[in-house]
Amino acid sequence: MRKRLDCCGRWIVWFCFMVSPAVAQKTTVAPVEGAKLGETKNVHQCGNLFLAGQPTEEDFANLRQNGVTRIITLRADSEIDFDEAAKSKAAGLEFVSMPIDSPDAITDDFLGELRKLLSDKGKPTLLHCGSANRVGAVWMAHRVLDEGVDLETALAEAKEVGLRSEAMESRVKEYIVQQSTNSIGEQSVNPGINDRFLDPALDIKEWVERFEVESREVFGNRDRVLAAMQLKPGMIVADVGAGTGAFTRVFSKAVGPEGWVYAVDISPKFLEHISSKSAEENLGNVSAVFGSAKSINLPPASVDVIFICDTYHHFEYPESTLASINKALKPGGVLVLIDFERIPGKSREWTLSHVRAGKDVFRQEVEAAGFALLEEVKVEGFEENYFLRLQKR
Repeated sequence: MRKRLDCCGRWIVWFCFMVSPAVAQKTTVAPVEGAKLGETKNVHQCGNLFLAGQPTEEDFANLRQNGVTRIITLRADSEIDFDEAAKSKAAGLEFVSMPIDSPDAITDDFLGELRKLLSDKGKPTLLHCGSANRVGAVWMAHRVLDEGVDLETALAEAKEVGLRSEAMESRVKEYIVQQSTNSIGEQSVNPGINDRFLDPALDIKEWVERFEVESREVFGNRDRVLAAMQLKPGMIVADVGAGTGAFTRVFSKAVGPEGWVYAVDISPKFLEHISSKSAEENLGNVSAVFGSAKSINLPPASVDVIFICDTYHHFEYPESTLASINKALKPGGVLVLIDFERIPGKSREWTLSHVRAGKDVFRQEVEAAGFALLEEVKVEGFEENYFLRLQKR
């Protein structure tokens, strides 16, 4: 089995968000490990950053000896029975107070400022609250958005650190999604098309019933699609816009234990479902990857084949997304594009209103992003869909 890409989880985000194969060099971020700072409870260390519960009065005098130069507390003064600011000053430590008294206090601006502080690697820092519950929550946002760690790994780390509040977890996840989908520069070609997939209340059962039904053309012909994919054991595949993971699971078995499948999606709910189904079916070669509106968030030259099925028309920023796809493919890597035929006067009204362009336009966009068409595969059973195989130039 190849080495894992992350330290303990399943979601991967590559921002330049279970586990991975040969691309174990995903990023150089330090791991989170248990540590000790005097009598301070629940201490973890990541590089020169300590994450902990409340330090004792006595520990403040010793923090400097452990290399700490800055204290960031997430506790309000009313929670502490001694003057922490004075203790920090006496110990020669910089002191920053950013209290969190409820999930509502974790605003976008608050997290933005705190992330800036945590990203300052020149100042060895102790970030603490009472038990490390709040520390775990903000750690997740920093880890994903600033250090390129996958969301599920960051969540696992956060819980190891001390996160227990579901409300704080939910708030930070919402923030991460928002930040990762904020786009500047390139204009969306279809604003809002993915809003329903970002809804925290998304009903997985509803989408499984819609996506994994024999009457859906691509699902009903999944065996023929798999045959046309020409996958081999040991290959690394990315299922982009994986949805409920129907093809992810098919690919997992096709590439075998020495291969790997990245299930990329922008929906945390879909990714949670994929992770749980992978665990349930003992698919140890699947990574649920948190993609953004502009990037599939995979390491450069890490994938043999990228599969986009009935999802390309959901790309709000196709130019940026295709650039990330091209970058993620190995030299000579293959992109498989399946989408709906959109032919005025012939296609269904749903297709004409929902899919923004036809095959020729999509093909031109993909070719302009550095791909060459190898062939259009005629898949038996396809009436509404087409199958294009392209290669990275």
